[in-house]
Amino acid sequence: MAKLRDLVSGAATFLAVLCQTTSASAAVADDVAQDPVKLTGYGSFTGTTLNSTISGHALPAPVDAWLGIDYATQPTGPARRFRPVGPPKPFTGVRAASAYGKACIQDAAALDVDSQDEACLYLNVFRTAGVARTEKLPVLVWVHGGAFVAGSYRMFDGASFAASSTEPVVVVNFHYRLGALGSLPSRLFRDEGLLNLGLRDQRELLTFVQRHISSFGGDPDRVTLGGQSAGAHSVGIHYSHNYAGEEEEKPLFARVIHQSGSVTARSFPNATDPLCVEQMNQFMSHLGCPQDDKNKNNNGSDDAATLECLRTADVGAIRSATVAVYSAFYAALTWPFQPTQGGPLFEKYGSVSGREGTFHRVPSLNTHVTNEGNGFVPGDLETDAQFLDYFRNSLPELTEADISLLRDLYPDPVSDPSSPYHRVDFPGKGALFSRLATAWGDYAYICPVQETAHVAASVAGLATWKARFDTNSSFPAWQGIPHSADAQYAWDEPSAQHRDVARLYHGYFSSFVASGDPNKHRHPGSPAWPAYEPAAGDGSGASALQLVVRPGSNGTRPERDDRRSEQCLYWRDPERAARLHK
Repeated sequence: MAKLRDLVSGAATFLAVLCQTTSASAAVADDVAQDPVKLTGYGSFTGTTLNSTISGHALPAPVDAWLGIDYATQPTGPARRFRPVGPPKPFTGVRAASAYGKACIQDAAALDVDSQDEACLYLNVFRTAGVARTEKLPVLVWVHGGAFVAGSYRMFDGASFAASSTEPVVVVNFHYRLGALGSLPSRLFRDEGLLNLGLRDQRELLTFVQRHISSFGGDPDRVTLGGQSAGAHSVGIHYSHNYAGEEEEKPLFARVIHQSGSVTARSFPNATDPLCVEQMNQFMSHLGCPQDDKNKNNNGSDDAATLECLRTADVGAIRSATVAVYSAFYAALTWPFQPTQGGPLFEKYGSVSGREGTFHRVPSLNTHVTNEGNGFVPGDLETDAQFLDYFRNSLPELTEADISLLRDLYPDPVSDPSSPYHRVDFPGKGALFSRLATAWGDYAYICPVQETAHVAASVAGLATWKARFDTNSSFPAWQGIPHSADAQYAWDEPSAQHRDVARLYHGYFSSFVASGDPNKHRHPGSPAWPAYEPAAGDGSGASALQLVVRPGSNGTRPERDDRRSEQCLYWRDPERAARLHK
């Protein structure tokens, strides 16, 4: 329970505002409370005006908003649970869109049960006030994080982002199904075509945006798809799903932001991987439904009974079973209920899509923090054998040759005085903590982000930028600059410890959304963010410049992307990628 709470507690409190003025059009503003937005083929909605952030800080300028709009059929009841959704049902009349919708089912430790519901597929639209809806503005669609098991709109304050932008913009955030209800990797769901329901919710949202965002005064041809953590993994999956190799259909976005995530982040096994089979069986056991690997017969009758059990189970029991199974696998960081390779929208591993060039040719921002692994790994490892066994357990398809090379790349601080992972006197942390945290952070986040940027820039020649966030907001020493440390800075959170960094970081992000270039409208006085351009023949990216983000007058500046280059080549190796499920 505590681990799941930790996953979202930081981002859930980063709820925001700004301190920059927002430009406005000379055109007459729309009264969103009186002048309904008409969505062709759906219905009409009145909106509201927001003057404060989710956390209660005053906005520097009001923001027009339409809240809690159904973007799809709601996946409720036996007829709709564990099924793909479609467009929402049309209605007549006018509905008020002035209150946020409930979040999707998740652990009560992450969000109060009264704020959750299976009917959760809602979006929110935030738009710079004072700009007529006839003026079509660039759009940011943000996918929240939370390990695919937790989270809500509260993890990205869209009103704050819009109000902080020096250029008028539209921001959309939304909910998608989480936990078992969003992804239940299994032979059964593969055979029934039910894998990756949460990802498919996201795709439905993107289709809705293309269909209707112009009615809100947004430009469907200038949509940036962004996300943090699991949200960034999601962005990477959509970004990498262009299997025709050409833009035969109009893409659903024009640029992307990966904030501590990537299509090759962590591991995403297929539906019949032994780990997924074990997790499915534990989930079914907790729920009291027949276990998948014992029921398959030729006529499929047992499959029908299993689906009936799942679709009629009490949602509280589903929540409890999801939490129990997630908690059981947390220590090894082999999280259940993740997107499933081989399922819809994820038919290829991300590394394969990168090598084959089957990703969308769009500009990208790619960021990670300095110590991605510190907040995740256990702190009680003391020996080299324990370190190696940890990876044998969490990544069981690594060969002994892989394990031997891993040992050499991350030298044992106990036996090797020259190891950079020497023991630091962190309370409650063992001798191998820094070594394990570094290796796992490289595997899970840092090297995948580098891989995404490197492929986009060097293979496809796309406009690409990369950054390392290295700003410490009074975190305990053992955490360093941990995962999600930069989340609140992306929207210029007023309570952020380093206000200069909040203004600067948000300025790059909002400039990219507005123009496709993080420099064009960047915060005054901030340094130019150099394009990520590895030299010819540089497979690691060590020659490329990235931005390191730190407080102070000369803290943020360009640097070479040469930290642990050899280690990243290990995690990015094409032959090894299959064993890592990347």
